[in-house]
Amino acid sequence: MKLNQMRFIDYWVGIPLSFFFSVCRFIQARFLRKGINSNRCKKVLFMEFSEMGSAILAYPAIKRIKDLTQDAKVYFWIFTRNRKSVDVLDIISEENVITIRDDTFFHLAIDTLRSLYKIRREKIDTVIDMELFSRFSSILTFLTGAREKVGFYRFSQEGLYRGNLHDIKVQYNPHLHISQNFMALVESIKDSSKDISLKKAITRSDIKLPVANSSKGRREGMFNRLKGIKDTLEKSKNLIILNPLISELLPLRSWSIENYLTLAQKFLEDPDNFIVMIGLESSSDERRMLSKIVGHERCIDLIGKTSFEDLKDLFSISRLLISHDSGPVHFASLTNINMVILFGPETPVCYAPLSSNSTIMYSNFACSPCVSAYNHRRSLCEDNKCLQAITVDDVFKAANKYLLGSAV
Repeated sequence: MKLNQMRFIDYWVGIPLSFFFSVCRFIQARFLRKGINSNRCKKVLFMEFSEMGSAILAYPAIKRIKDLTQDAKVYFWIFTRNRKSVDVLDIISEENVITIRDDTFFHLAIDTLRSLYKIRREKIDTVIDMELFSRFSSILTFLTGAREKVGFYRFSQEGLYRGNLHDIKVQYNPHLHISQNFMALVESIKDSSKDISLKKAITRSDIKLPVANSSKGRREGMFNRLKGIKDTLEKSKNLIILNPLISELLPLRSWSIENYLTLAQKFLEDPDNFIVMIGLESSSDERRMLSKIVGHERCIDLIGKTSFEDLKDLFSISRLLISHDSGPVHFASLTNINMVILFGPETPVCYAPLSSNSTIMYSNFACSPCVSAYNHRRSLCEDNKCLQAITVDDVFKAANKYLLGSAV
């Protein structure tokens, strides 16, 4: 389904259902008293449906719950299209990843009911809802029947009503990285204070991602695949990955294809550089634009031709990735590749990749970020000047620091 369809359903169906189930929860709390939950955190379900990158950034929180409860059985609930972002973390058993197809409303409804049946049968005792003010996820949290339900709550903020369906309510902090916000959800479970939300420092030093570099055999296999496309490629050459394609979910956060093409041409002036184009399959118009560069003798076209495993191999043998804010950026942060990442409508304060090998390009416009948790990531802007202000020369200069070995 399209993002606007999801927003429409979440608003017009989600609000009345959130209210209805909040009343049900009030009646439960008033007349059906809970006993002491002796099985607390024995079976923990994380929920993060819509973002590939956010699922990867949930790793520190998942690891924390495993550290807190050594024998906990951990599950993850996610849209089918983003499942690989959980699998690559290698922290949750394959059979414990529960998926929902969201390509049609029918599939969404059927898979939701099927998933709820499985979750209730598993007797999940704790649900951690990592979605930011989604009514869909808060309703599902309630319907799981878990004894402990954790999620973000608006408290005194106006708008973004999602009912009163969580037992443990956490203040979302837009001034912290999203991985720290996820960690706050986990830390709130063991917090015994009576405060309205968690009062504890969670620093960036608490946040670490695993390293997922591929094996020597897979790296060799990827190099040979690239060499099969361009036989002039040698291991001494610089592989520079560009991710130019426009996101269907949030096209506002994309740098223009024209800029990527100009940048590619500047790199190709150096015979030691090879360009690799990645991304989902493009439209005919985008393909027509990219044809200006993909035919070059040192440009390799992998658009629509890579799996998650392929990307891990590619990142592991490449020198540099240049991309606007997107899911592949966070996937790349699991490897040692250098990155130059462009931000505009969203803030790097919350969504910068957790990699020490990255440079963030951000124009600090007064209107940015205009896409946030507080507006369902929907901006009225149709002209992303915040990204247009980042010039090709700016990006080329930042990238050359890595290619010349002077970046820190």
